[in-house]
Amino acid sequence: MFPLQDPDRPRHLGVVIADVSGKGIAAALLMAFVRPIIRAALDRSGNPVAALERTNQILVEERRTGLFVTVLCGVLNLDTGTFTFANAGHEPPLLASPAGTDPVWVEGGGPLVGMFDRLGLVEQRLEIRPGERLVLFTDGITDAASPAGDRFGYERLRDTIGASCLTGGAVDTCRAVIQGVLAFQADALPADDLALLVLRRLPPA
Repeated sequence: MFPLQDPDRPRHLGVVIADVSGKGIAAALLMAFVRPIIRAALDRSGNPVAALERTNQILVEERRTGLFVTVLCGVLNLDTGTFTFANAGHEPPLLASPAGTDPVWVEGGGPLVGMFDRLGLVEQRLEIRPGERLVLFTDGITDAASPAGDRFGYERLRDTIGASCLTGGAVDTCRAVIQGVLAFQADALPADDLALLVLRRLPPA
């Protein structure tokens, strides 16, 4: 998450969460390569679709590796709570309310970055209303396995997030999810690394 370096877009944050399809040194190197490209492209355009198409073009034309990247890339307007984003094969985010209702999956997306010549993504837009939070995560959370081989899964993640919204803030949601995953895994080996980002719009003072 970073402020856009565009004087025409004050109080706008770039928001990116990504995950490489493989593991090991090759995957780490690819992520290190992709990260500044996405940031520069989003800074330059302020458009998540254009930023991901530009990133995809560079990967396809200059760095074919056999690995692909899932990316959710967006721009958050801090004044209005509007989140404009595009999803290239990444896990769907969850929009959660403190009102006790179940968090809602924000569906929609396209192919992984680096897989095809063009992504054909569609820009999506939602409003994070006061008190709501948007939760972005990688599949290391839902794929976490118990010693018996059960997955943490999407339903357990949604329930954990929903319970955390009743009293706590963004930090409490992060803590609840990570602690829930670690307790679920117990002494089982991690399936993957964990990444979690919670955007919460503060209610009026």
